[in-house]
Amino acid sequence: MVKPDCFYAATGKPVYMYSMGGLAEYCVVPANALAVLPNSLPYTESAILGCAVFTAYGALRHAAEMRAGDSVAVIGVGGVGSSCLQIARAFGASEVIAVDVLDDKLQNAKTLGATHTVNAAKEDAVERIKEITGGRGVDVAVEALGKALTFSQCTQSVRDGGKAVMIGLAATNVVGEVDITRLVRRQVKIIGSYGARARQDLPQIVKLAESGAFNLENAISRKCKFEEANSAYEDLNQG
Repeated sequence: MVKPDCFYAATGKPVYMYSMGGLAEYCVVPANALAVLPNSLPYTESAILGCAVFTAYGALRHAAEMRAGDSVAVIGVGGVGSSCLQIARAFGASEVIAVDVLDDKLQNAKTLGATHTVNAAKEDAVERIKEITGGRGVDVAVEALGKALTFSQCTQSVRDGGKAVMIGLAATNVVGEVDITRLVRRQVKIIGSYGARARQDLPQIVKLAESGAFNLENAISRKCKFEEANSAYEDLNQG
């Protein structure tokens, strides 16, 4: 989206941005949406605590109600998905399965808590997840891309009574399909999750980071200058 009041000072051209305070020097926010950043945490890298990690925490803590010992699959291990890997590990998951189509992302996923990786471009992701879990499927599957195919993979990857949590935002009018009979008979739960609760959860997220639960450095694949913002968003759109 283009924020109409955000422009390059030198040229007057608009800067593409996301959300209310993206790329802004100043932003008015509610006091209960703030948390103090300890000196022990890196300033720049900690920015993801308020977005990618925040989303992952809400998905696993509240939507999935994940418990220690659960098996977890994360489909799409970009910024938010890789945060889900770290949250799952911090919460004591028995197995953390990272699914993506890029080998470099899967390689990095191993440093962020993944016990297994699946390249969905080279093998059937659902079958591989079931193979890893002894045929059951995972207790919790998280979809972090917002695509019809990955929506289907997520719902099919969970065990009987398991939870498929959707956090990926899709393009307009994208529709996901689900096997209704399996959904009913196997009591699969499909849950949408859109972040966490700032007042209660953000301080807990900061404490988790301070304890070393997150590798903030490894979660950042690239840093961009302000002038590179537009090309960075174009790269994100292309995966």
